Amino acid sequence: MALNLRFKDKVAIVTGGCKGIGRGCVDIFVENGGKVAVFDIDDSIGETMKPEGPGEVFYIHCDMTKEEQIKAAVEATVAKYQKIDCLVNNAGWHPPPRTIDGFSSEEFRQLLDLNLIGYFLTCKFALPYIRQTKGSVVNISSGAFTVGQPESVTYVATKGGIVGMTRALATDEGKHGVRVNSISPGCVWTPLFEEWAKTVDKKVMDDIKDISILFQILRRFADPREIGMACLFLAADATFTTGEDISCTAGIERGYGLKMQ
Repeated sequence: MALNLRFKDKVAIVTGGCKGIGRGCVDIFVENGGKVAVFDIDDSIGETMKPEGPGEVFYIHCDMTKEEQIKAAVEATVAKYQKIDCLVNNAGWHPPPRTIDGFSSEEFRQLLDLNLIGYFLTCKFALPYIRQTKGSVVNISSGAFTVGQPESVTYVATKGGIVGMTRALATDEGKHGVRVNSISPGCVWTPLFEEWAKTVDKKVMDDIKDISILFQILRRFADPREIGMACLFLAADATFTTGEDISCTAGIERGYGLKMQ
């Protein structure tokens, strides 16, 4: 029986694709026959990534806060594959928990560079090619934007900006046949989450785990591959969907604010 390869012979860019949600997206696209250019700075992982499926992985060292590197990485992707069918903007960071008093303006600007302006620049340089294939963009936001995650004011602001940019870009790109959507994940067990967990007190971490599991209706963390499957749906199947934010939170926003009081 022939495999149903939903992304066969198509080309995707995944930023921050070495670990976490990005890696989940890479693996799902590759398993479905896609050729995936991974933009990341983790050379130790990127240079040893091997496809586990019929697709391909093409790693490009790219600092997503450097405009010239983003432009060069997009051009390298096109030079290798001659097209781009989908851009998955995923690279980002979550600072340790603090109230607004603990953040400096410079820290906020640096976070904006990675979490929001990096998305803008990758879209800017990739869209001329995506228009040619009438492809799509998938921006990874966060359920933190929906619920107003505590002690995360700068992170939530950047993730809210992603959803707003997604909707505006979808409006502009519709005339080219390009779809632009976003995904807002809830609690996903990723290396970034594990690193962040090390910065907080064990009791606080235990409370966070309990709260996360309690508030998510499915009573568990997501696996990065589950976000990857949602991403593939938007890229390959949701051909009449644009300007939408897909909630992959296991229902964490249902009554969240009330419970946090």
